Amino acid sequence: MASKRKNSSFTEKNELIEKFQNSNLSKAAFAKTNTIPRTTLNNISAAKLCSSNVQICDQERKRQRLSPYENVDKALLSWIKYAQSQNSPVSWNVLKEKSLEFANELGESSFVASNGWLDTAI
Repeated sequence: MASKRKNSSFTEKNELIEKFQNSNLSKAAFAKTNTIPRTTLNNISAAKLCSSNVQICDQERKRQRLSPYENVDKALLSWIKYAQSQNSPVSWNVLKEKSLEFANELGESSFVASNGWLDTAI
C-alpha cells in the first residue's frame, strides 16, 4: 500500500506560504482549496523555513534542523570561506580540529565534532 504522505521541499513550502499570504482566505479555507490538511498548513507556516537572508540553505531539503552550536557553525563557515580564498586544502580532519578550537574559544564545553554534526553544519 502506497503512503499518502507527501514530503515537500523548502521551495514548495515557501511557495505555498507565499500563496497563502497573498490570498484573503482563512487557513481552513486555503487548505481545503489546495487539498492539504489544515494541520499541515499550520505546521509549515509555524516552522522557520529558509529565506533569502540565509547564506546557505539546501532548497531540496525536507526539514531544517537548527544546530544548538550555531556560533561554532558560523565561525567554522567564516574560516572555510577564508581558507578557500587562500586556496588552502580543507579536509574533514582539519574541519574537526578547527571546530573544536572555535568551540573552546566560544565556551561550548559540551560540543563534540562528530561526523554527523559536521555533515549537517556544512
